[in-house]
Amino acid sequence: MDQKSLDFAYKYPFSDEAKALISDMGESKLEYRYLEAGKKHINDALNSHLQYLATGLTSAKTDYLVTYLYSRMLLSATKNRQLISQYCAAEAARSSEALSSSDITEIEAVVKELGIPMNVQPFSKELSLSIRFDAFLELSRDAKGFELSNQKLGNGFISLEMGRAIALLEKAICSKMSKGLPISADQLPKEVLEYAKGIRPAVDAEQKSPRSGASSWIEKLLVTPIPDVRHRTVNMILAPYLVTSRGMSVEQATKAITAYIEKCKTINPNTKVTERYIEYQCAYAKKRGLKPLSFDRAKDLLGDVLDLENAK
Repeated sequence: MDQKSLDFAYKYPFSDEAKALISDMGESKLEYRYLEAGKKHINDALNSHLQYLATGLTSAKTDYLVTYLYSRMLLSATKNRQLISQYCAAEAARSSEALSSSDITEIEAVVKELGIPMNVQPFSKELSLSIRFDAFLELSRDAKGFELSNQKLGNGFISLEMGRAIALLEKAICSKMSKGLPISADQLPKEVLEYAKGIRPAVDAEQKSPRSGASSWIEKLLVTPIPDVRHRTVNMILAPYLVTSRGMSVEQATKAITAYIEKCKTINPNTKVTERYIEYQCAYAKKRGLKPLSFDRAKDLLGDVLDLENAK
């Protein structure tokens, strides 16, 4: 099996490469372990625990692809479009996380896979992406922070710095993953239909019981972009929470918060929060063993930008 193709499929399971590799694995009987893995995978997605993890293990990548296939069958069997939508959004966020650290060749391949008229090009020390005007309008529909008045337009193309471009591509990935779902019940094995009956209660239970030691309102914050007070949110809440409460390394926490700030830019692109600032705050929180703000103090800080009462 071509390792380069496998790696691409693992990062972007919606791709033609992924479909081809799954097909090459051949017909096989349903396996209980993949039904279990698919169920856990769905729960991870619905509870914001789905992350892209770089690995060199062939078995880990092939297992992910098969689990992705089982997850789609199980979700289809639930006939719950809200669950399907939430799952696809989580998978799209995982793929965009992988895309954010990829090179220009891989970005071009994903853009081609999505069938979007875009050009990827060097821009200062970073990459930028220009998207045809009509395609931009289609993708940015109902997306805050992508109003035409804030864009750079020239020769029929909108130019975006890479962080914002990937946020837009994430919407396209989500849309692509949603295609073909739900799969018709008459195309699903009876074992899948039976097993899917246990999915919703398991999801509900996990949503009511956050991971051990976690603060549910901070987990909510991590998936909810905010337009302001980002400096203090990083150094007083997110950095201490990720490195102290969740035990992440400085590198892991920096990456997670940087991705969060990129999502915040889709609402308000004006920010002075840099990756260097985030890394410093994570290292400082680690060194001092800092803890995040209490819920009551966080309400004073974030009350105007986030409904914390409903996130608690």
